[in-house]
This record gives sequence, C-alpha cells and structure tokens, in this order.
Amino acid sequence: MTTRVEHDLPDHDLSESDLSESDFVDGDSDTSAATESTAAESTAAEPTAAESTATEPTAESRVRATRGGRLTVVLAVVAVLAVIVAALAAWQWRSAAGALDAERAADADRAAAVDVARGYTERSLTYDHTNIDGFFAGVQEGTTDALRERFDGVREVLTQIMTDSQVVASGTVNAATVTAQDGNVYTVKVFATQTTQNLQQPEPGAVPTLLTVTVEKDGEQWLVSDYGADTGAA
Repeated sequence: MTTRVEHDLPDHDLSESDLSESDFVDGDSDTSAATESTAAESTAAEPTAAESTATEPTAESRVRATRGGRLTVVLAVVAVLAVIVAALAAWQWRSAAGALDAERAADADRAAAVDVARGYTERSLTYDHTNIDGFFAGVQEGTTDALRERFDGVREVLTQIMTDSQVVASGTVNAATVTAQDGNVYTVKVFATQTTQNLQQPEPGAVPTLLTVTVEKDGEQWLVSDYGADTGAA
C-alpha cells in the first residue's frame, strides 16, 4: 500500500522569477564596498616603504652627519690654533723689534761716548805756550763742574810750566773703545800719540800714551767727568 505524503507549502512561496538580478548585484556590491573600505583603512594606517625610508635615517646618513660634525670641530680647532699662532708671531715680532731698537740705541750711545772721549783726548793733548787760554778753554769744554774745578786748581802751575819750557804739543787718537758701562756712565780707554817739543827737546818727539776717559750722558748732553793716564788698575 502506498502512502502519499504531501507537504504543505505556504501560499507566499517565491519562484525564481520573483527574484530580480538587481537583488543579487546590490548584495555583492555592498560586500565588495565593505571589503575595499577595510583594505583602504589598513593601507592608510600602515606607512609605505618610501615613507618609512624618508622618516628613519639610514646608516649612510648617520655616518655623513658624524663626519660633518667632526669636520666642523676640526675646522674650529684649526681656526683657533691659527689665531694663537698669529698672535704669538705678532708678539714675537714686536718683542724682536723692541729688542733690536734697544740694541741699536745702546750701540748709538756707546758710539757717542767714544766720540766724546776721542775729541776730549785730542784737545787735552794739544797745547801751545803761546795760547794757554785756548788750551784751558778746550779742556773745560763739555765737562762736569767737578772736572772744570780740577783744571781751575792746576791752571796756575800748568801755565808756569808750559811758559817756562815753551811747550808745543799735538795729540792724535789711534783707537778708543768702551770698556765698562754703569747706567749712563761709560768708561772709555783711549790709545793716543802725543808729539811734543820744548826748549830741552827742540826736535818733535812722538810718545804713545794710554788714557782713561769717563763720559756721562745727562739727558741729551754728553759730559766728560774724569780724565787721566791709565794706570792699569782694575
């Protein structure tokens, strides 16, 4: 016996013809849009390789920056050293120039002292019994007050000797040099020759002599403060 089972279907069953193609397309579009939106958000959130490279310094850039910093320090040190060397050079030049000027001035003073001593020696070794006043005027010229007073003290005696012996003499300086200096006081050794003649020796005779002349610098003036035969005493 065959039993027939019948399934009751609702009255509103839809047939395939009742579903339009647009219904399937719209559903697929919504799903695709949602997927693309999610992918875009993920892509926007993650930095690209180019952006990552641009924001993070590479090893080469770090090395370049380090080298640049070292080069800056080296250049700064070189500049400072150059300034120091230039300053030292200028100081040394000024010091050398000052020392040279001082040495030249000292040499000039010694030369002036020698010239004064030479001139005074020639005047003191040159005299004539016929012009005794001229002799004393010469030996008292350019001297200190003390030396002038010494000649004043012996003037009468020397005048008598030169007059009685009819002495005529002339002096020539052969050499002179500064042998000592104490501030502005110079000791000058003078080697000279005096040629003399008198009543006892009518023919002129030359006699070498060594003299010591003390010369002092007083401001711009040079004065002879002592004069006499060199005794060889230290």
